Amino acid sequence: MKRFVIVIHGWHVHSNGFDVHQVDCDDMQRAEQIATYLTSQREQTFDRCAWTVVEIEPDTKVVRALTWRERFTRRRNTPQ
Repeated sequence: MKRFVIVIHGWHVHSNGFDVHQVDCDDMQRAEQIATYLTSQREQTFDRCAWTVVEIEPDTKVVRALTWRERFTRRRNTPQ
């Protein structure tokens, strides 16, 4: 299985932000089908969405999110 990141951007008059999803699929076509489905779930009457799919290399590690403390102090709390 390959890993993909799906990024969906929504807007009306201005940006409504981005949704980011990570999915495991056999190929790009299946990931695009999932992106289309997720986009249809987010779209509303006047809001529009666009999506893109990016394949992640198999050896890429997903880095953990920073804690609030690490964000404010701009230091990572990792042992050295």
